[in-house]
Amino acid sequence: FRSTSTSIQNMVGNISSKQSQLYELYNKINNDGQKYTNISENPIDAADIVRLNKQLSEIGAYSRNVQNATTQINAQDEAFSTIVDKLQRINDLAIQAANSASGEDGFKACKSEIEELKKTIVNLANTQYDGKYIFAGTNVTTKPFELADDGTITYHGTPANNTAGYERYLEISDGVKVELNSSGDSIFGTYDPNDPNNSSGLFKVLGDLEAALNTDPMDNDAVREQLDPLQASIKHISEIQSVHSSTVTKLTMTTEMLDSTEINLKSKLAAISEVDLPSAITELVQQNYSLQASMQAYTIISNQSLLDYI
Repeated sequence: FRSTSTSIQNMVGNISSKQSQLYELYNKINNDGQKYTNISENPIDAADIVRLNKQLSEIGAYSRNVQNATTQINAQDEAFSTIVDKLQRINDLAIQAANSASGEDGFKACKSEIEELKKTIVNLANTQYDGKYIFAGTNVTTKPFELADDGTITYHGTPANNTAGYERYLEISDGVKVELNSSGDSIFGTYDPNDPNNSSGLFKVLGDLEAALNTDPMDNDAVREQLDPLQASIKHISEIQSVHSSTVTKLTMTTEMLDSTEINLKSKLAAISEVDLPSAITELVQQNYSLQASMQAYTIISNQSLLDYI
């Protein structure tokens, strides 16, 4: 009888253990597939989980920065493309105006269209993205360029020679940043019709061209002298656009790298913190069968032990 009593105690202990295992499996499966509900269950894995979640959070922030930078640089690229198109049209008109065969009416028509195209280019130099002027340096809330009635084009943004810098950056990966904005004076220049020495860049070329078109009588040679500077300005804008295009390529590669890193980190995190549901469910079924078998065996032995008293 003492042997039977010991067996029964062992079986009770075994049943209790299986019930605990079954309960633990139920909890894991019903706990959104998470292995642990408390750090104390496995401090080493818990530390790895915290580290991986921190890295994933950083990846998410970098990805948002990449998306933001890509959208803004694409806005710059679109502005540059439109400006180059307008400049090509101005170049064609200037060539036409430089040709004496176009006559005075043709000369005036070219002048009128070039004036409108210049206004359009100034407006494009005041392009905004997300409420910020992208060609204003760090002074993003102030319209960078102002076109006066006399043709003066003034720059109100952060100058390229500003000692504190004009750049705004976004970090797109650990220690890697991209420049988001540009200093408009270094790209487009300025124009002062009363002080040629205080004028520069594309806007000086357009201002000088407009002055040549305003001569009376018409001066084809004066217009012709502006063709080379105009073509040099088109090349300058195109080169800047090319730099921005290479930045977009860099951002695309960074996106691919971040996506790959995120997948890898999530895989590691899942391996540490998540229950293998198919295996857990299979184990749950097996544990349930084992528990039922143990309870049936316990019932049989218990009944036998009662017969010893009869």
